[in-house]
Amino acid sequence: MNAVILAAGDSAIGPSLALIVGVGMVAQWIAWRTQLPSIIALLIAGLLLGPVTGILEPDELLGNTLFPLVSLSVALILFEGGLDLPPRELRNTGTVVRRLITIGAIVTGAVAWYFSRSIFGISNEAAIVLAAVLVVTGPTVVGPLLRFVRPSGTTGPILRAEGVLIDPIGATAALVAFELVLADETDEAVLSLFGIVGLTLLAGIGLGLGTAFLLDTALRRFLIPDQLAVPMTFAFVVASYVASNEIQEESGLLAVTVVGIYLARRESSTIRPVLEFNESLRTLLISALFILLAARIEADALRDVVVPSLIFLAVLVLIARPLAVLVSTVRTSLTWRERVFLTAMAPRGIVAAAVSAIFALRLEEANVPDADKIVPIVFLMIIGTIVVYGFIAGPAARLLGLAEAEAVGVLIVGSHATARGIATELKKREIKTLLIDTDPYNVTRAIALGLSARRMSALAENATESLDLRGIGRLLALTSNDEVNALSTGRFSRVFGRREAFQLAPGKRRSGHTAVPEEYLGRIIGIDGLTYSILDERSRQGWKVIGEPADALIIDAFTEQQFIPLARIEDGEMAFICRNDPLPETGEVIGLAAPPVQREVEARRAMDESGIGD
Repeated sequence: MNAVILAAGDSAIGPSLALIVGVGMVAQWIAWRTQLPSIIALLIAGLLLGPVTGILEPDELLGNTLFPLVSLSVALILFEGGLDLPPRELRNTGTVVRRLITIGAIVTGAVAWYFSRSIFGISNEAAIVLAAVLVVTGPTVVGPLLRFVRPSGTTGPILRAEGVLIDPIGATAALVAFELVLADETDEAVLSLFGIVGLTLLAGIGLGLGTAFLLDTALRRFLIPDQLAVPMTFAFVVASYVASNEIQEESGLLAVTVVGIYLARRESSTIRPVLEFNESLRTLLISALFILLAARIEADALRDVVVPSLIFLAVLVLIARPLAVLVSTVRTSLTWRERVFLTAMAPRGIVAAAVSAIFALRLEEANVPDADKIVPIVFLMIIGTIVVYGFIAGPAARLLGLAEAEAVGVLIVGSHATARGIATELKKREIKTLLIDTDPYNVTRAIALGLSARRMSALAENATESLDLRGIGRLLALTSNDEVNALSTGRFSRVFGRREAFQLAPGKRRSGHTAVPEEYLGRIIGIDGLTYSILDERSRQGWKVIGEPADALIIDAFTEQQFIPLARIEDGEMAFICRNDPLPETGEVIGLAAPPVQREVEARRAMDESGIGD
């Protein structure tokens, strides 16, 4: 009988996990379609599956394996976060980040400790542990919000680095707080403090560096075959996490972060496959973790602390974070706008939930007063900060001029005559453009026309970080080099998404095959697949870029192969016309027009102007 019950319980795990993953992906897709922060959509999904309907009960589903799985997932996310922190970002933002994860964390913890005692009326011991848990932010929540807001300047790198580095520090702080609370004497507490911090640094940094060095050496010397590079990397990461935790509890998060940061300094081609795989894994893990987090909430446990939690949330948002940013940015080069935006982004995430649950349970076992209130308070702070920062971060960035309302602009790679023509027509329709080119003559001509242009290669190491991409949400690669076009779309698809990365069709070699395989290409612009050779030939024949209503003149010109449509604009929205798209019959069309068509357009405009004059 028991075996039958166990089998039934095990059989429920598969459908439940499938439900979590499926709902998570649907929530991510809805967030993308509605331009809603994905974290909020995931929390809503988790609340519907958990406390609202009771369909999902994570504790019953996973039992004692829940928090180990959560901790391991967080470790993988932190590894990816460290891997995605280029050394130049740490150099450029190092002072502010160091202050935020040290002085700023202390300020946040002190404010949380002081106000939690008076607002919730909890014991001093419970308040100390609660305050230590709440210093974390974390890449699980900061990363998706930054991808949604896409702020300009150094604020994004600062917040990303803070989110990655504060998690192991917060977990260590919670462990220190726990030991201090249970220490019987002051001397014992001090010794415990130094012992924990020392072992955490020794185990986390030591094992992290050792693991990273071994893995990097194996990858660079091709001791690991390509097909095993990704799984072996994760095996190394998991091993360093577990080994570090065996030496000192909660030090594993520091170890995996160090592994990621170390590998980020190495040759990009070595770690790129790992990074690409981990980005997909991160999305799956974040989706599952937030649904599990929201589904664990028990309405009864939250009822007693809901009202005071709203006051405490206001303290964290309006007092703790501004103070932490203020002391961390004194005498730095950040503008006041950037400092204000830093105060608008400090959501709590998975690490706070996992650490609070673990230490609250231990405090309850030690009969510490009010230990049972820590978890519901932390969960409400997670939900509250995600909702508050999720809704205010975007408007705040736009209000401060650090982001634009809609990223509909175009980054054009290449600044030759046709590229300048496209940019000019888009500018007339108030669509932002930025041209980049390595040819100083082309860049100078673009600037002379009043266009935004920079002399830079799209493949430069710091291209994605140094360009001001406010309001830019698409890429159009128009260079004469097919390989550069393909590499540009591949690189910037990580910024804009593959859906918004466009390029010219590659030319064909004598063998009949294209110069670049299909798998490396972005979306091909032009109904018939426009190549640079066609573009160049038409340009020498006098063809120019025009923008006109999609009426009979344009339709006839297209039919007679005197017009190549490139983009359409309707109801203020622009979309590039790609291979196999139909010719638009409404709105406006931007494209390359032959000289006869240009003359007809000019004649029509002259007649319209004369008619207006009459």
